[in-house]
This record gives sequence, structure tokens and C-alpha cells, in this order.
Amino acid sequence: MRRAFRDSGMQGRLRLAFTDCLGPCSEANVVFLYLAGRPLWLRRVNNVDVFRRALDWARAALDDGGDRSLPPPLATLSFAWTGGGEGPAPPIDG
Repeated sequence: MRRAFRDSGMQGRLRLAFTDCLGPCSEANVVFLYLAGRPLWLRRVNNVDVFRRALDWARAALDDGGDRSLPPPLATLSFAWTGGGEGPAPPIDG
């Protein structure tokens, strides 16, 4: 994922940090994006292809500033979380 981020050319536009847990550990690997004052959480980003899709979406949102709705592959991974507890209950199997 670090290599995918490096190859994306998003350095300086996005910040990438790896941690043990962002809070909702039951949903690992979690990606948190904060764009235009809006928090966005993605759960179970467990392969580099999904991570690349998230980077591509973020790039498009930053470049055009227009529609920031998530495409279907990413929308199914999004969730809301405001902190505390063990994180959200999984919405889907697998």
C-alpha cells in the first residue's frame, strides 16, 4: 500500500500514516479520509486494488472539487463512526 501511495503521485496532497488501530479495530484495515470538512471511513481495505480505488477517488475529488459521492465498490465499504466502543457492527458478511 505504501508503494501504491508513492506511485499515485498524491504525496503532498494526501497524508498517509499507518497505525495499529484508528479505533474501529474490528473493521481492519480501516482507511480514514477527511475531505472538504467531511470525514469518510472505509472498512476492510484489505488489498491494494481497493486501496488504489480509494486513492483514485480522492484524486478525482481533489482535482475537480465536484461530486464526492463514492462509487459502488467503495460505497459498500464506507461507514460512520464517531469514536468510542469497538466500532460499528459489520453491515455485510465477508
